[in-house]
Amino acid sequence: MKPTAHRALQPTDDEPWQGSQRRMFLRLAWLGALACALALWVQRFAFDPLDRVALPLLALTLLALQAAVAARRLRVHTAVGVTYAATTVYFLLALEQQFRTFTPQMHMLSESTYWFALLYAAPFLLYPPRQALRWAGGTYAVALGLCLYHLGFGAGRGDLRLTAAILQFLLAGAVMVVVQATFGVQRMHLLAAREAAYRDALTGLANRRAAEERLAALSAGGEPFTVVLFDLDHFKRLNDEHGHATGDRVLRGVAGAARGILPPGGLAARWGGEEFLLILPPQEGDEVRRLLDTLRGHLRGQRHGEVSGVTACFGVATTGPGEHPDSVIHRADAAMYAAKRQGRNDVRLDETHRVHG
Repeated sequence: MKPTAHRALQPTDDEPWQGSQRRMFLRLAWLGALACALALWVQRFAFDPLDRVALPLLALTLLALQAAVAARRLRVHTAVGVTYAATTVYFLLALEQQFRTFTPQMHMLSESTYWFALLYAAPFLLYPPRQALRWAGGTYAVALGLCLYHLGFGAGRGDLRLTAAILQFLLAGAVMVVVQATFGVQRMHLLAAREAAYRDALTGLANRRAAEERLAALSAGGEPFTVVLFDLDHFKRLNDEHGHATGDRVLRGVAGAARGILPPGGLAARWGGEEFLLILPPQEGDEVRRLLDTLRGHLRGQRHGEVSGVTACFGVATTGPGEHPDSVIHRADAAMYAAKRQGRNDVRLDETHRVHG
């Protein structure tokens, strides 16, 4: 499976990152709405015709998007895209407006053009380089067209001071887009390298390093969790009798089944060889048994050439107060080996399995 830099280790592993994105967007939406209100307050004695209409609409749009994201009715990614589009339209309209009202008197561009640097940079933080270049390049192209039109036929015609200001604005914008595009490609390469370092190449699951870092992060944050350690039954015999190619197909099939039953916030990892680890939100005994029975059913139903059905032994442990992740893994490992001694194809909960909420 070819890794991509904008793809998380697996779908549910996006949860912590999406949570931080959501919180950031909610704060920025409030800040943007406040900025619109302040801009209107500054103009309270003489409103700009555009701002009188556009700023209230922009503020309401931001607040509506914020409410939708907070209620989880809209994805953060979508809300950010709408916010960028609405903001870009406003500043392009403001650029056109100032050529009609501000520049003929002041012979320079207004302070609102400072924001174009952010409009050119933001897409490269949100999207892959090609998509970001389309957004930033499109915004620049419209700004360029407006400026050239007014230089040739509008307020800038024959005004050397305004012409110099416009040329600097356009040159700075072009440099910003080129620099951001260059760094965007480099960022993609770095993200791809990081992705490869945290993903198991055969199964596409998180690898042991990624799992250990997730465990360390949960422990550092004082968050309880449940771990499930499971090992495929008689996998060495399967490899010997059917070949490593079939064994690899079995491992990929197990990985897909494990990924499919994860609850929100869960992580599935290849722990080593034919051993897998699930990191789950705290689970009661009955909950985790139902989850693992579903997984066992999926595994029994798999077919890989001459291999019909897969079984495994599962060990389960949940953190105690202040417990180190290594201790939890050790307890899950002991429970898994107890299941093996009992005849395999079984689930064994650690005796101290309990949920601390």
